[in-house]
Amino acid sequence: MTDIDWRRIPSLSSLRAFEASARFGSFTAAGNALNVTHAAITQQVRALEKDLGMTLLQREGRSMVLTEAGQQLAEALSDGFSAIAEGIERLREGPASRGLRVTCTPALSHAFIIPRLGQFWDSHPDIPVSLTPSVSLDDLRHRHFDLGIRTGKGDWPDVDVEPLWTTRVIAIVSPILIAKHGGDVNNLPLQSMPWIRSQAHADDLELMRQCGVDGATVPAIFIEGQSDSIQAVLRGLGMTFVSEIAVSDDLASGALVRLPFDLEDAEFSYFAARPKGVEHPSTRLFIDWLKTLDPKTR
Repeated sequence: MTDIDWRRIPSLSSLRAFEASARFGSFTAAGNALNVTHAAITQQVRALEKDLGMTLLQREGRSMVLTEAGQQLAEALSDGFSAIAEGIERLREGPASRGLRVTCTPALSHAFIIPRLGQFWDSHPDIPVSLTPSVSLDDLRHRHFDLGIRTGKGDWPDVDVEPLWTTRVIAIVSPILIAKHGGDVNNLPLQSMPWIRSQAHADDLELMRQCGVDGATVPAIFIEGQSDSIQAVLRGLGMTFVSEIAVSDDLASGALVRLPFDLEDAEFSYFAARPKGVEHPSTRLFIDWLKTLDPKTR
């Protein structure tokens, strides 16, 4: 790229005024296009001529014509301003063409966000949304995500955070498993039934204790990932602890049943996290839509 000595370049406002005057052939039309007065355009063009030390526009009767120098400058400015306009338009179209990129846990994506996306597209059919399920706290900026939906304390560095929903951890079971043990959810032999756990989740043992179950002796099926654990429970393989928001539709339909335990300190929050910087309008629309969702309804 050629180095630019901005000290030798006239003001951009005067160059813009001249380019518009040359293009429309009239100070009045140029003023209308730039939303300024005829006098302001005239003053800018005359100041440009004084700065350059040459005449750019001449009057011939009622018409205004370009001098040879004016024609040369008008062509250069037209090419330059057109390139700027095209570059800015490409920049603006880039995020729109790739769509809004959102990352969240697989369980939240499959069980809660995707079933409700139609509501968002009904109001915003022109905004494509790409969902990337992930169990890790992805680097939003380096992986080019516009938004991450996370659980925790909301104190992550390098992102702007705002709360979405508050939910609870609950214990769930399938009607299939209930039927195998007499059909009464209140009288299940919890100590002898299999529990689906994550080997890395030490909190499971405390939650089981609150349910009157000794996690050290109870049969266990170890499955990493809440989404896969939910699928195992749906098929009657065992019981597990999940975020209530991730199974709200299955609870409403009767595909899953909540075990009758009031677990202590099992409430937590979901947050919208986005990279610091200028927020894209579609990101704000999506966050505002997420906030309207009722975790207990489709």
